[in-house]
Amino acid sequence: MPTDSDPSREHTFGSPLDLFSTLEGLNIQYLDVNETRALVIYQTAILNLKVLKGDLSAARRIELEVYEEPREDFSTEPEQKEDSVVDSLLDQLTSGNH
Repeated sequence: MPTDSDPSREHTFGSPLDLFSTLEGLNIQYLDVNETRALVIYQTAILNLKVLKGDLSAARRIELEVYEEPREDFSTEPEQKEDSVVDSLLDQLTSGNH
């Protein structure tokens, strides 16, 4: 589970994004917890996705937090590994929004 030192990153989309459709379209597994939160399994990492503005079907602003680091070694430093997976997921989400 996350601690106060766990990294998180906020992102604002240019227009509302249907995260359900986007994640499904990208074949990314997730578990919706409620209308503003989902756990996402991406590149063997588990991320907490929280919608700060809108909801999962029309998200304007989100926060991503790494719950469990990816098993694959994206870099040698744990912080870089977490940043890599968050950056990669954000790239996927924003490219799916075009």
